[in-house]
Amino acid sequence: MNFYQCKYFTLLCLLAIGTGNALPASADPVIDEIIISADFRAASAQTTPASISIVSEARLIDRTAKHLEDVLNIAANVNSAAGASRGRFFQIRGIGERSQFKEPLDSSVGLVVDGIDFSNLGLAGGVYDVEQIEILRGSQGTAFGSSALAGLINISSAAPTKEFEGQVDLGMGNYASQSIGMVVSGPISNRLLGRIAISKNSGDGYIKNDFSNRDDTNNIDELLMRAKLHWTPIDALDIDLTAVFIDTDNGYNAFSLENTRRTRSDEPGHDRQESSAVALKSTWRGSPAYLFEAQISVEDSNLEYGFDWDWSDFDTLGVRGFENNIRDREAKSIDLRFLSKPGNEIFAGASWVAGVYAYDRQVDLSYSEDADYWGAWTGSLSSRFESRRFAAYGQLDWSVGDHWMLSLGSRVEHFDNQYTDSYGVAGEIADDLVGGKLSLQYIIDDSAMAYASVTRGYKTGGINSDAMGKALVNEDAASIAFLQNHLSYDGEVALNYEVGLKSFHLEDSLTVNLTAFYIDRQDMQASVAFEISTANWTAYRENIQGSNNYGLELELDWQASEQLRLFAGVGVLDTQLGDLQVLDVNDEVLKQSGRDQAHAPGYQFNAGLEYGFMQHYSASIQVDGKDNFYFSNSHNQQSDAYELVHANLSYRQGAVTISVWGRNLTDKDYQVRGFYFGNNPANGWIPESYIQFGEPRVFGLSGKYDF
Repeated sequence: MNFYQCKYFTLLCLLAIGTGNALPASADPVIDEIIISADFRAASAQTTPASISIVSEARLIDRTAKHLEDVLNIAANVNSAAGASRGRFFQIRGIGERSQFKEPLDSSVGLVVDGIDFSNLGLAGGVYDVEQIEILRGSQGTAFGSSALAGLINISSAAPTKEFEGQVDLGMGNYASQSIGMVVSGPISNRLLGRIAISKNSGDGYIKNDFSNRDDTNNIDELLMRAKLHWTPIDALDIDLTAVFIDTDNGYNAFSLENTRRTRSDEPGHDRQESSAVALKSTWRGSPAYLFEAQISVEDSNLEYGFDWDWSDFDTLGVRGFENNIRDREAKSIDLRFLSKPGNEIFAGASWVAGVYAYDRQVDLSYSEDADYWGAWTGSLSSRFESRRFAAYGQLDWSVGDHWMLSLGSRVEHFDNQYTDSYGVAGEIADDLVGGKLSLQYIIDDSAMAYASVTRGYKTGGINSDAMGKALVNEDAASIAFLQNHLSYDGEVALNYEVGLKSFHLEDSLTVNLTAFYIDRQDMQASVAFEISTANWTAYRENIQGSNNYGLELELDWQASEQLRLFAGVGVLDTQLGDLQVLDVNDEVLKQSGRDQAHAPGYQFNAGLEYGFMQHYSASIQVDGKDNFYFSNSHNQQSDAYELVHANLSYRQGAVTISVWGRNLTDKDYQVRGFYFGNNPANGWIPESYIQFGEPRVFGLSGKYDF
């Protein structure tokens, strides 16, 4: 399916909406109401004026998902970038980071897990015992500030229950994959509830290393432990405590000189994360006028990312290269807010929210490189990056008559980023940024709502530490002088204009959500290639103008009968780079202005069905599709377009569920990351495209016992 075919598919779906009430339907089945928690107040997804995709617990089980990357293709206009063991960086509507090496970065797409900000730490996206994933498209500048320029991924794990319950999960599949999990939940006392979830996920990965004759150099080894408490010491006070421990020790050996799943790396890499985090949230309802919420979170992560960048065993040719990045990250935040209760409106009937927020993060990097180009060379770097943010925010919501709702929100944030390293690079950038939203809803009737909104998102500026450091090490006076004028770059702003329609049809058995959007990217932060000396390349970031993103999102969910459910989602996206010019690896100037932005496929879709039969059986089949996309803004190499087929067959009898499942059943080769440079001395260092493949055909058997 190409870009234009996808547009025709969208038009056909719209025609189906218009004639939907003529379709036969049972009077009994209806779509369950979905409540989202990512905004200031819990609200129905169908009444929220924003484009939102919900991945329910049932959808996670249906895909046999272990990590967020297993289900991202469900959501329209959402992509991810690998370049490691997992897709650690996300793009929404074509906006988002794609990698991180030595330089510090702010996030364009936020990742929040149970109230803890794990942005830029995609390995934290384990989904065992997760109740719901909310993917909010568009700037979230009022509620989340600089972590959500393009949108937010909010993961909510299951809450403690009032009745004792639990489950045990076991699974196995090809590539030596194994999984085990356990959940125990229930009351500890009359006012205290608890829940514990533990899961272990492992496998050999999909790469064969011919140098070491091993098939586990790109392995998965992930442990997740989570404990939650819900305490009501008095009737007016709720206290929720979440403690998370993540221990991931994955291999990383995904690229080869021949662009296959067979490598010759003599020093396979790794992708590790050990995180301990705690979030404490209290809600006080004692005042007749307002609720008071306070949330404190603390996160400590040790990260290690290393790889063999020659992807080979070229020691006999005098070439060897391995680099390792170790990061110690400490972050803490506090968020205090007041929310009005009914009957305490202000300004002619507006309910209100007011709050303050503070965030502090420190990242210490220890980098080492062991390289040999016909003679030994070893490099090292240590750096510290500190980021502090302080914000005040508020929102007013008016009900105007029986049909209109007007919302106005704003957030003012001050940030201060400081950087120092052992190369002698030091810099500080501080600024005040403003985000906000204005939305207008029209309640057409009990089954339909239309809205229009304008949101302003932002992300902080930063320091071009890597480029400047390499210039200093090489003692290149011209490069040093140039980069002194480009040491820092400004924050980026995204103005997101959006209109949407959310509706029920066929006696509430069919939901249809349609959104059109346009994003004006102001001061877009773009990476520009830079040659310090002959064949010694780096990159720096600068702000460019004239970039924009626009498109459509359509999602349909039809409970056609008690046994049959049909669903589909499609995203259409067009992006344009602004005034960007870069030098390629051949020292030629590439004028990228007007070209599509990186990792912004022109279309994406997901469609499928679930069917229950013979009382105890259920089956599902679904197809994901994605257009080709550029890997980078600094070269013109692209992925292929692809379609993937997934299926699941389950048998449930009482407390026991057994499933046979498969993903990518046609064993389609597709790319999730790509680079373009010379890396093969046997070919005379000719620039070539190097790609990382996504998951091949995987299948397995899983079982669950509920008690």
